[in-house]
Amino acid sequence: MENPSQLSIHGIRYILRMCMQLLLQIGIILVTAGTFNIGWQLLIYFVILAGSYITELWVISRHNPEVLNERVKNIKSGTKSWDKILLSLYVISTFIVMNVFIGLDIRSGWPRISFNYMYIGLVLYIFSVIISTKSLLANKYFESSSRIQTERNQMVISTGIYAIVRHPGYSSIILWALSIPLLTGAIYTFIPSLVIIILIGIRTYLEDRMLKRELKGYREYSYKVKYRLIPYIW
Repeated sequence: MENPSQLSIHGIRYILRMCMQLLLQIGIILVTAGTFNIGWQLLIYFVILAGSYITELWVISRHNPEVLNERVKNIKSGTKSWDKILLSLYVISTFIVMNVFIGLDIRSGWPRISFNYMYIGLVLYIFSVIISTKSLLANKYFESSSRIQTERNQMVISTGIYAIVRHPGYSSIILWALSIPLLTGAIYTFIPSLVIIILIGIRTYLEDRMLKRELKGYREYSYKVKYRLIPYIW
């Protein structure tokens, strides 16, 4: 039996998969751009991207390895049918379409956002990583798919960042989606960013409704923590 306090072979597989995912994103951008002459801004973006992956995986592997051990499978038994569709659209939008747009910006010479906005993008990106990491640290049930984890006796998590909003992981994705056009300077990446934000909004609504119906104590938790994604707004 696996020790949840230690990183297992499944957790190591997940870390390796994340490393491959990082390389895939960079590869898609370079192939779509059709050149290695991508400029300093994208090189800085690659460093930021790699640094955030390494930092988050290192922190989680040390302080909450159980969540990495469990995340190796994206879609598990009990995943809601609507989430299989939304998750597929999210993955395509995030890891393929977004990076294709970044590469096409280099290839096509599209209008670009001023480099000065990269600093705003960096702030948004850092906040997204902090919120994502805090969510993973606080919630051992943090999975890629929406389901009730009956085999793990899932319970409501209401401490840490979950005392502020009910779905902080999704909040971090919204910040991330807004940060990418500013970090890369690729103005048309706001198109996939908007698609991602809409998908996250729909997923948040449906998952929240599912949890109220099926997870014991969640409805009471929702009365205490009123906001799903953005404090004082929604």
